[in-house]
Amino acid sequence: MSLRALCLAAVVLVLSGCVRHPESCWVCQRDVHASVRTTLTLASGKQVVACCPRCALHYQEDPGNAVREIRVTDHAGGGSLPMAGAFLIEGSDETPCMLHHPVSDESRTPMQVCYDRCMPSLIAFKDEGAARAFAADHGGTVHRPGTFVLPRSAPP
Repeated sequence: MSLRALCLAAVVLVLSGCVRHPESCWVCQRDVHASVRTTLTLASGKQVVACCPRCALHYQEDPGNAVREIRVTDHAGGGSLPMAGAFLIEGSDETPCMLHHPVSDESRTPMQVCYDRCMPSLIAFKDEGAARAFAADHGGTVHRPGTFVLPRSAPP
C-alpha cells in the first residue's frame, strides 16, 4: 500500500470518528432536538432521553412504567428544569419532532397524519414571560406549572 493511500485511510478513520450521530428518543427512536430534549429518571434510577415532553408523558402514562422524575429543557434559555415547575405551551406552530418524520408510505404516496404521539407539540419554559411571548408569536395554549395532564382519549 502506498504512503498516500495509507494517509488517506488514516484521515478517513479519524474523520469518521468525528461524525456526530443524532441522539435518539428512548421511547420512540426519533431524533432528539435540543430545544425540547426531555430526561426521564426511571424508578430504578436509570436516566433515559425522550424527544419531547409529550413523548415522556406518554411513556409515564403506560401501566407498569414507573417514572421518578421528568426534566425538560427551557426552550428560551436552555438548561434543565423539573417538568412540574415548567410553563408548557401546547399546540404551537413549532413542531420539532415532526421536522424529519416521514409522512409517506413505502410507495412515497403522501399521507395525512391522523395521530402522532408527539403532537400537538409541548414546549417547556422556565419563565412565564418567555412562555407568553412565545405563545403570542407561535400560538398555543399556556399551561401553568403542574397543571398539564395528557387527555385520556389519546391513543397509547
